[in-house]
Amino acid sequence: MLSGAELQNLNDLAAQWVAPTIDYHGLAPELVLAGGLCLVLILDLFIDDRKKWLLSAISSFTLLVAMIPVLTLALSDVQVRSMFDGRYVVDNFSLVMKGVFLLSGYVVVLLSSSHVEEGEYWRGEYWFLLLTSLLGMLMMTSARDLVSIFIALEFLSIPAYMLAAWRKRDAK
Repeated sequence: MLSGAELQNLNDLAAQWVAPTIDYHGLAPELVLAGGLCLVLILDLFIDDRKKWLLSAISSFTLLVAMIPVLTLALSDVQVRSMFDGRYVVDNFSLVMKGVFLLSGYVVVLLSSSHVEEGEYWRGEYWFLLLTSLLGMLMMTSARDLVSIFIALEFLSIPAYMLAAWRKRDAK
């Protein structure tokens, strides 16, 4: 049982705690991409095989929508946005790299959509893994500590390994 002094000490510590401020505008590209990949995953479960082409359209639309906050962040007056005690930083370099990754991901979606649709393969998983790997790339550009870098690297590499083995038994 805690004494009165110990309870007062815990109360004082709880009163000193400050919730971290989260800049949702700085996190918007990652949040849009996370929402898009969740949408692709859920829709893949419920739509018919004839309508699986919608998943590539949703993936490309998600990448274009994720580009909007990157552009608005680049045009804003704030040069550096720091969150989580400097562990996640959105600066000019990270914005340029996020733009490059989103545009290259969009090109990959455009170039691979007809190839994915013609085969008898799991289309929804392909788009989910591609978007998850892109989310890891976006997270990697803003990560500034070892734990954030490790998590971003796992988000990037594990889906990339799975994509590398996606059509392993193909004769091409």
